[in-house]
Amino acid sequence: MIKALVVDDEKRVRRGFIALPDWSAYGISIVGEAKDGASALTLLGEREIDMMFVDIGMPGMSGFELIDQARSRYPKTKAVILTCYHEFDYVQEALRLGAIDYIVKTLLNKSNVDETLQRIVKRFEWERRHTSAPAQRPFEAAMVLAPKGRAARDETPPASLAPECKARRLEGGLWIWTAAADQAEAWLRELPAHVADKWQAALVTAGADERVSAREAERAIAERLPVRLFYRGSGDAGERGITLSELKAAAGPAPAELDAAFAEWSECRWLLYGEDWRKFAAQVEQWQVDPARLQEWLRSLAADGASYLGWRGGAGDEDGLADVLGDPEALCDWKQWKSWLSAAALLTQQRLAELSLSREVFGSLIRAVLYMKGNAGHDLNQDEVARRIGMSRSYFSQCFKKFASGEAFGDALRKLRLTAAKELLIGTDLPIRDIAGRVGFEDDKYFSRLFRDRTGLLPSEYRSAGQELHEGGRP
Repeated sequence: MIKALVVDDEKRVRRGFIALPDWSAYGISIVGEAKDGASALTLLGEREIDMMFVDIGMPGMSGFELIDQARSRYPKTKAVILTCYHEFDYVQEALRLGAIDYIVKTLLNKSNVDETLQRIVKRFEWERRHTSAPAQRPFEAAMVLAPKGRAARDETPPASLAPECKARRLEGGLWIWTAAADQAEAWLRELPAHVADKWQAALVTAGADERVSAREAERAIAERLPVRLFYRGSGDAGERGITLSELKAAAGPAPAELDAAFAEWSECRWLLYGEDWRKFAAQVEQWQVDPARLQEWLRSLAADGASYLGWRGGAGDEDGLADVLGDPEALCDWKQWKSWLSAAALLTQQRLAELSLSREVFGSLIRAVLYMKGNAGHDLNQDEVARRIGMSRSYFSQCFKKFASGEAFGDALRKLRLTAAKELLIGTDLPIRDIAGRVGFEDDKYFSRLFRDRTGLLPSEYRSAGQELHEGGRP
């Protein structure tokens, strides 16, 4: 069976192309789909793929660029061009880069798909019999640049950094230039300041006794180097050299242990007690927790908990978080986060004193909000939450209102439910009635009315606006 990948930036086009023929009748199995060149290269590194159907006109990395990179890294994978252009120049360029055939998408239909796929399979089999993959040189060294912030993830470093070598883009916005060790080191020494402002640089080398392929090396670099750079710190230029064996040796805790740690960290004792802060920071550094997961959790904590933890300028100051502590979206390594969180902990201590609440009570109220958020879709009431954290209903009501800057329990619960609804509206295709039920509203009409009152948009309008924003910002 020929294992095939479909690469096209239009989801509807991909799905339509995949649904058109009975692929198994031609000995083809569609084992994956990708929306862009970077995603395709990631899949090629993870799976054995014999053939890929590639759209030419994709944003970012074009189909021609993808085929060019895949040919050098995965020479056994054959390419078929998908194009809307039935022009000689496009066909010539595709064939020059090693494509075995091309399909004009606008002309493909049920009447000619059989002939087209039979021709492609016949050509694929001929190529497989009469060509052999060139031997790959073992990996020696590479200069790698990783984006410091989200804005740099979609940028391309200047070609002048290493004009004698073509850069390749890896997963996560990394760029790699493979070369001899002395050449890669020379490029790093000459790295311009304006590039170093946006990118973290690293020299990755094969150890003295290591012999690995470029494919294996790039997979290790894409998986582990961002973690190493995140904990090294963007301002630390001293440790640029690292071997592949060092990258591969890095291993964190078991998934269940890490999940338990995140659950414990979410209770925020590390914001209230110095010993818990030291334990939290040491554990994160020792385990080198996945930066994507850590930052997503911390940014969610900042968004959800800022009004309760004293991280904003004052009650009702919904936009003051960045003004008080600095924008968490701009933080790109652990050193910056650690400093930010230390300042946040100080603000929490100040709020604790202003509210005249003990650390134990403050911590219990944080647990109450976590429980409310995790169970917002259930029939919650104040009695149940108070019992959950070991308080009487009256004392909980009194403390919670103070903790929530005057907001009553019911209003806070509705806000949490609406926040959960927003996530489901953007992240799923669930009907609005189902979403209302999932976040704790039995009456979907009341849910829609309340949602409009709080956001200015009906749920359907909010979903449409979010989808348009996502499509407009698509890489």
